[in-house]
Amino acid sequence: MLNRLKQNYKHAIIHDVSVLSKSYQLTIADDMGDTVTFDRRKLSKDEVNLLETIFKVKDEHIFHPKSMLEEVLYNCLILNEEMDTGKVSKILTFPCRFIHFNFKGTVADQSDFEEAMKNLFSSTNDLLWISTNKGVLVQLIDDHFEDDEIEESLIDTIMSDFFVQLTLYVGSPITELGEIKERFRWESKVFEMARPAATAKNLFVEQDIVPYIFLKDLTEETKKTILHSLTPVLDDRTLLDSVKVYLECNLNTSLAAKKMYMHRNTLQYRVDKFIEKTSIDIKRFPNAVAVYFMFTMLEPARRDD
Repeated sequence: MLNRLKQNYKHAIIHDVSVLSKSYQLTIADDMGDTVTFDRRKLSKDEVNLLETIFKVKDEHIFHPKSMLEEVLYNCLILNEEMDTGKVSKILTFPCRFIHFNFKGTVADQSDFEEAMKNLFSSTNDLLWISTNKGVLVQLIDDHFEDDEIEESLIDTIMSDFFVQLTLYVGSPITELGEIKERFRWESKVFEMARPAATAKNLFVEQDIVPYIFLKDLTEETKKTILHSLTPVLDDRTLLDSVKVYLECNLNTSLAAKKMYMHRNTLQYRVDKFIEKTSIDIKRFPNAVAVYFMFTMLEPARRDD
């Protein structure tokens, strides 16, 4: 069977796989384990579908770039090939940033999922798949860029539509070509480190991922000791939620009250109540940082409630 294929598709056969990006390779095997590799670009879509249906596909994960930028970045960032700086500088504008994603579950229609992810962020046209359940979006910070706060309800909608548990990490702006590779490696690493420590969190934005990196190496005994000072308020979920929003709004009472749809005096009362019960003055920045760190430790337990 393979011999006949080699005759009919000899124009598409690759004899030296090292000269072609893996994203363009289609390697199939027969029942005897013999293999042949084709250049996908030289086959029609129907021919590829037919071969993938009849034969065993040897590729564990296949990513097919839809643009030149996706191809160049995939080869550089994922396959760790040398970057073609001249080509990248012509097709990628700065500043830009990476938006990393990871999900548990199986996406039935990858194209629909890609479209939903791109629609979640402005100025996002390119997406790289790293594996079957994780990838990265490339967002341009251009004239069409909107730096609005991402609504977690939209993330919830994607999760319910595709039956997956999704986690996102919006990275920091990249201002020059020389930063791309190192930034991608660093952000990918910290995202992998932080996710197990933040099972209740599905969105990280820039540096708010840092506390979760520290949590990864803390023992349960150490966490218990640190959280002891919150004992008087641990059962008051409403109070904890209010204080958390207050901290996330940079200790701005008016902004936090507006975000929670409550009167400013009501929020101020809750902040004062927290201070009175815990003896931690969160109006002072160092104390606020410490309490926010404690809240990150509480998240996994509260997700289980």
